[in-house]
Amino acid sequence: MGYTFLHANAPPGQCGCFSANGGFGSVVFNLPHGFGLVADFTAVHANNISSTTQSVTVFNYLFGPRYSFRSASRRFVPYAQALGGGSRETSSYAAVQNVKGAAFSVGGGVSTTLTRRIGWTIVEVDWVHSYLPNAKNDLQNDLRVSSAITFRFGPH
Repeated sequence: MGYTFLHANAPPGQCGCFSANGGFGSVVFNLPHGFGLVADFTAVHANNISSTTQSVTVFNYLFGPRYSFRSASRRFVPYAQALGGGSRETSSYAAVQNVKGAAFSVGGGVSTTLTRRIGWTIVEVDWVHSYLPNAKNDLQNDLRVSSAITFRFGPH
């Protein structure tokens, strides 16, 4: 569970850019040899977009593989992942009040262990690409930066 900052580029061109804050939760099922399966759920919200009264909430639900570069001598564990799924947007903007579309992300991060059962994802950076209507080309290319506390269950 953690905090997420999203810098959105929707629509591109004149940079209809805005920043949103929110949170996320991920479940990772670790497999042998550094592989894992990820389910990632993110929700972010922004008010007063482009100095207007418009607001937007984006919810991404993404799933896929992760590879962690683990070694017994490393305190910090870098990882890379590629996830796919969907995105849902609710907005005060009339053209896109309640829309959904496909989404995927590519990125990675660095985590460390704090105690036997608690860890810290120091930073995760992802490029998030979604196909949500935006009155221009229905594509979004967003940058997501996150940090989280992790809880470990099962044998170690």
